[in-house]
Amino acid sequence: MDASARNRAMDLLGRFSDELTHLFDDAFGTRWAEIEDILAIAELLRARSVTTRRLADSSGLDRRAISRMVVRLRSDELVTTRPSQADKRAVEVVLTDRGERRADVLRTSLDGFFRASANIAHEISEGLHPASTSPLPREPADAVDLLRRVCEAGVALVNTMPGTATEGQLAARQRAALVQIVSQGGVRPNDLSPALGVSRAGVAYIVDQLCAKGFVSRRRGAVPEDRRAVVLEATADGVHAVQAVMDGIERQRESLANLFAEVANWHQPVDEAAPAGLPANAGG
Repeated sequence: MDASARNRAMDLLGRFSDELTHLFDDAFGTRWAEIEDILAIAELLRARSVTTRRLADSSGLDRRAISRMVVRLRSDELVTTRPSQADKRAVEVVLTDRGERRADVLRTSLDGFFRASANIAHEISEGLHPASTSPLPREPADAVDLLRRVCEAGVALVNTMPGTATEGQLAARQRAALVQIVSQGGVRPNDLSPALGVSRAGVAYIVDQLCAKGFVSRRRGAVPEDRRAVVLEATADGVHAVQAVMDGIERQRESLANLFAEVANWHQPVDEAAPAGLPANAGG
């Protein structure tokens, strides 16, 4: 892949991820959920009851983060907890009736989202130019299972960032803002607000965090017609972090292409599933 193809893939993957996060937030009452949080809740929705240890193992979150999540879900009356029947020392998290209803809302929303995302998913898959393809499953997967696999791919890309940008150093909104600043260049703070879904005060906080962590700097005088205007520029560390993700896309492009071919074909008739240029049996 050349640089322009990787930039395009990065942009499309970012848009897809942002829209998916907003959908999850709307359905499950979160606010710009981290990928790991979505993975944990997806595991709970798939299993209906699961130990906190399994939630931690499936999501990569530590026990303290899982405990905070369970407390929030309990306060929203979405789960209850009980000693595990298999291991009395373990705590099991169980969906309530209200949680089951919320899960149904999420599944319905995911189904609509995957259907509506066929074009962007097809463009992602085709743009990655996979060297080979694998057959699509004949029966569509469960929407939450597909969500889980998309999030696992996202975690794999996030983990390609240097240690300074992972391990809790950059939250999801901060990563999204950094990618936008690096890929677009000359971004003003107000340009970030619509994509991040936050107020101007929220954007200011995100930018403050990126500057404090050394990934972004503010510069004045870059706009000739408005010398007071502030332009955001990525530092060498910020560019390096985003470049690492681009390199990760390059290394994982075949698996990503197959995954997004599956999204592009979500719940479509076999003879109509693949848009022009995408083999009907492409996917993973």
